[in-house]
Amino acid sequence: MFRDYGDNVRIVGIADHSGCVEDPDGLNSMEMIRLVTEGLSICHFNEHLLGESGKAFGVQNDEGMRMRNTLHNRIPADAFVPAGGRPSTINMSNWKNFLREDGTPSSPLIVEGANLFITEGARRKLFENGVTIIKDSSANKCGVITSSYEICAAMLLDEDEFVENKVTFYIILLSI
Repeated sequence: MFRDYGDNVRIVGIADHSGCVEDPDGLNSMEMIRLVTEGLSICHFNEHLLGESGKAFGVQNDEGMRMRNTLHNRIPADAFVPAGGRPSTINMSNWKNFLREDGTPSSPLIVEGANLFITEGARRKLFENGVTIIKDSSANKCGVITSSYEICAAMLLDEDEFVENKVTFYIILLSI
């Protein structure tokens, strides 16, 4: 996205197993690329590169866990792209949390890059409340292709060759 759209792209929040970072002014793109290149989780984000309103939370305590788990509900964005996570993260018991106090969604568009992130019932409710959802079966084709590519590589190469080239496989796929 940064390569093709430059300053027109602003990523305002990222969460993973280790925590989350958020900044309404946009996260530093070079720092995000560094984390991907080095295979590091979001808890390694250099907090000095956050803007004045930026925050980082680790999951070592209850507040950090809560902030990570509610990032997609709290941070307004043009698009929300769950690219991993637990199945049924948004479900019938919590879909309303995706709506702000005025009833508008925190994001009007969800591109479901993670399998089964939203349950079918929650998907219907969000749609009824103004959210356009590009379903996982359409949006996550690249994830399926990536997994298949990695499986084929693992079957064709011996273990040492696979480990030696694994980072290259990911960089190639991220460049698509």
